[in-house]
Amino acid sequence: MSTNSTSNTQRHNCESNMSGRQKRKIAYRARYRLRSIHRDATNLKSRISSVLQQTSVSISSSLSIETWPWLPNKHCGSWYLPPSSNNVVDDSCTEVYFKSTDGHVGIYAFSLKRLNLPLLKVLKKYGGCYLVDSSVRKVLPDSFSRTIPIWCCVLNRICLKYRKDFGVELNNEKSSSWDTKLYTPASTVSNEEHEKILRLIDAHVDLLYSSKAIVDPKGFIDLLEKPLRATWITNEQIQEYTQLEPDATDMTQINDTFFKIICCNPSTYFEGGNEKNHAHWVKTDGEIEGFFYTPGAADDDDIWGRQLTPELFWKNIDQFLKSSVTDDETIALIDLLVEKQNCTNGRFSLEAVMDNANKIGDMPLWIGSRKSSRPPECWNNFDAILNCTDTHYDAMSESIDDQLQKKRSKVNYLQLPIAEGKKDKKNLEKWMPVGLAFLVKNLQERRRVLVHCAQGKDRSVAVVLAFVILFCRPVYPLALRDEFHSINLSLIPEVAEIDKSEANTPCESYFHSGLSRNLIESLLNEDGRDIFLQFMHRQSNKVNGKPFADKERVRISLHLVKQYREKAEPSRSTMQKIHRFFMSSSLYR
Repeated sequence: MSTNSTSNTQRHNCESNMSGRQKRKIAYRARYRLRSIHRDATNLKSRISSVLQQTSVSISSSLSIETWPWLPNKHCGSWYLPPSSNNVVDDSCTEVYFKSTDGHVGIYAFSLKRLNLPLLKVLKKYGGCYLVDSSVRKVLPDSFSRTIPIWCCVLNRICLKYRKDFGVELNNEKSSSWDTKLYTPASTVSNEEHEKILRLIDAHVDLLYSSKAIVDPKGFIDLLEKPLRATWITNEQIQEYTQLEPDATDMTQINDTFFKIICCNPSTYFEGGNEKNHAHWVKTDGEIEGFFYTPGAADDDDIWGRQLTPELFWKNIDQFLKSSVTDDETIALIDLLVEKQNCTNGRFSLEAVMDNANKIGDMPLWIGSRKSSRPPECWNNFDAILNCTDTHYDAMSESIDDQLQKKRSKVNYLQLPIAEGKKDKKNLEKWMPVGLAFLVKNLQERRRVLVHCAQGKDRSVAVVLAFVILFCRPVYPLALRDEFHSINLSLIPEVAEIDKSEANTPCESYFHSGLSRNLIESLLNEDGRDIFLQFMHRQSNKVNGKPFADKERVRISLHLVKQYREKAEPSRSTMQKIHRFFMSSSLYR
């Protein structure tokens, strides 16, 4: 027996006696993860084709599934389709993203942000597609088992609703076969859970319809000539439906009745594995040494990947697969490749900042965490910052002075001294008019504005939520009302006791806000909220007797904001303050 063979046998015997926890710890290493990804990606297309052939799938004579494009579900799925294989054959479908968290148990959301409408163009052109994704814990990722079924069902139902609006009739044959049922995979979704999801579908349809997120309904119904239907393949087997109505088409039938999405999980889950441990030792023909294989290895690339991208991995695949490469050398190679990439692209890019901030609608407005306002890098990406916390970076003042020396146009900064959570008693409501005036001024000047708090989920969201209610149309995508740029802040009533010579001078105590002292003092008065709301009623030509928002309007507006900033989760206390700000003014008594 050779030395290499003996060493490998000893290692295998040792590792076979390890506990599940020990195996997972080793399997988390980047070297094993990358080998697992490569193993799953190898011959993926031929393996799926073999499954379909063995299952006696009914194929339309006019459409061949061999011509269907292969698309990665964003993030995880991208690792399993090498860029060189030209999988995306339609330039109009640059990205498909069905997010697992939308389909998590108990959530069952339909995202207005991720409508994936470009996918319909691909489906109309080819009749179907293959979609690739995986999971490190489950035989089917939630994106496949729940998010996509919800998406298919909602779009199928709203299509019929739009057809009725436009008076577009289906012919008798299509009308009888237009399926609006919910279909989920039995391997992961029980009958009881299926019914829970089904009860939410109509509400999702109503929300999509009222939000006007589908901006071209006529074009939408032209694309969706046939209802959508998903099929799932995992462990090289087609999955059965959770519930199959007597008049429904069996899963193995692929024909002209549906646009088909074949959801492919390229990973292999061994029998006896559980959600915490699917890792196991593998050794394929031609390999000198085996490795700990993890199905869905790309699912948690943020843990082991060290910012490595699928493109960098496949571009340097030969270096990663060398049998002599150790764990430490793999990490060193990743860091080297990522560093070179960062040097090429520039270290402080807008994309890097966006890890901590999200753009809101079709406006130059962002919500972010404190990290997104870190000076001086923040000024590379923003022209105005609204800080909704009672602390700020010590270097902020110096960074603003530096910007004034470097730029012809100055940057603006305002801090609203709002404590976190229940520690704040009145400051959110007190400073809200000032914060809104700051946003109006800077967005009218077309500045890039960041609104942040500690985590970008509570106080900053509250201020942006109030802004959206007052100045945006309550539909997706969020955009400023047409009359926004005609709002004149100088018409807000002055405070009589301020010296006229100082009224319009910048207020240094409010830290380079760009707002006049007169305006800030007016809005910080005891009746500042009422002054601002009365001003807004005059500007919008609305009578004072009706508030700008009720609880339902606040709820809808928050839902729209969350389409862009998923972390947005204002506390109960914060929401109560928002309700009071809009609904408890003396103007409405």
